[in-house]
Amino acid sequence: MAEWTDPIIITYGGGINSRRRVSDIDLNECTDGENFDLDPLFLSLQARKPFDKVATATNASSINGFAQLINQAGTTSTLIQAGTEVYEWNLASTFTSRGTVAASTKLRGWRDHNFTSSQIVIITDINKNEVVKTWDGTTFSTLAHNLGGSFYAKYCRVYRERAFYANVTSGTATPHLLVGSKIGDYTNLTTTNRPTSSIGFDAAFYLPIPDLRPINGLSQAFGEFILSTAKGRLHRLKGVNSFNFDLEEFHSGSGASGDEGVMEIGNDVLLGLPGRIETLSGIVSYGDVEVDDASLLIWPKVKSVEKWRIVYDQLSQRVYCFPDSKSMVWVLHKSLIGGSVSPWSKWTTGHSIDFQPTTVWSMLDSAGLPAVYMGDSSGNIYKFEGAGTKDGGTNDVTISRTSRLFALPPANVFDVEGWINYRKRVAATVTLTFLFSGTTTFDETITIHLPAGT
Repeated sequence: MAEWTDPIIITYGGGINSRRRVSDIDLNECTDGENFDLDPLFLSLQARKPFDKVATATNASSINGFAQLINQAGTTSTLIQAGTEVYEWNLASTFTSRGTVAASTKLRGWRDHNFTSSQIVIITDINKNEVVKTWDGTTFSTLAHNLGGSFYAKYCRVYRERAFYANVTSGTATPHLLVGSKIGDYTNLTTTNRPTSSIGFDAAFYLPIPDLRPINGLSQAFGEFILSTAKGRLHRLKGVNSFNFDLEEFHSGSGASGDEGVMEIGNDVLLGLPGRIETLSGIVSYGDVEVDDASLLIWPKVKSVEKWRIVYDQLSQRVYCFPDSKSMVWVLHKSLIGGSVSPWSKWTTGHSIDFQPTTVWSMLDSAGLPAVYMGDSSGNIYKFEGAGTKDGGTNDVTISRTSRLFALPPANVFDVEGWINYRKRVAATVTLTFLFSGTTTFDETITIHLPAGT
């Protein structure tokens, strides 16, 4: 019998690395797996926290939209769109009707839609079936503006004391337009004045996107105001006022895919493109090169994804990347970006929501902390980073990892000895399957029962 005296200690500080040869990845990484968490300072195998069911809308209709106002005193008020009904939600069990919208509406009122000096949140419709709305903590109403007629917008962002609206309709559909309000007045708009010294530095203005394609993303990070166009490019807003605002193009094909594939993550912007996820910092610095690909290490597993929805959890420093029509969410652990191991894990669930929510969003919870929520077609609202061990209180979180390959001693017969260090908190079952060239080497897997402590 051959003897192998050098121990191999497998730890769990890294995520999925499916790009390299399976014999070359780091001992901390894995070739595949699901539902594990990552912490650069805690190199143990950790199951992700479950998501909790926190409420059900009164009418039990599809959760299609949200908005949250944070007023000057820091007090929050929250709207939830369930089907055609728009409720004020107290972040517990109370839903109070505040208005109605068309069934196909998808309201969006992110924190960066807050025009704080006026103490309102501007609410757009990602489907552009409902005109732009506002919420002041009491009244859900149509945006008052000076354009005349109905005003629709997919996106909004409050930036440099203005409200910027993108992919708009005012009489005529102009999905390629960016409209900036007058400084300090989100209602003062124009679709006739381009930036020029003749209109005043604080005046409202509009800009057509250079490639004339529909705008499908609007974000801001480290002094850059960024727009994306569908199957087009990224664009950067240049200038500081209505005298000199202009849009600069990046390389062809740099635009995001989907309507919610652009997300600020604090120190960067993530962009969901077909088959990959890129970073704005990489594109700005290097252009269309591999260094801007945040999903490089999982590319073989995401190369078929056409569209993404991306949401950032500021508190946990995680980015949730939902591939369109796939029963999973890819989780980017921001604390591991730029390190020596993969920052990616994949989450799945046995719960009926199947990680295909009707809406997913970030806002402040009842404690005033950033949190990520998602809704389903039956009016249920769920919150990530829950308690216990069951998704939605009903389905166990099942964790798995497939390690790298190891070269075994050149002999016909050999022993493999090992141990597991674990903390006796809850009972668990560990199943070990040994593979040789992708085929199990035993008729049965090895199952180890880990008892709980008292």
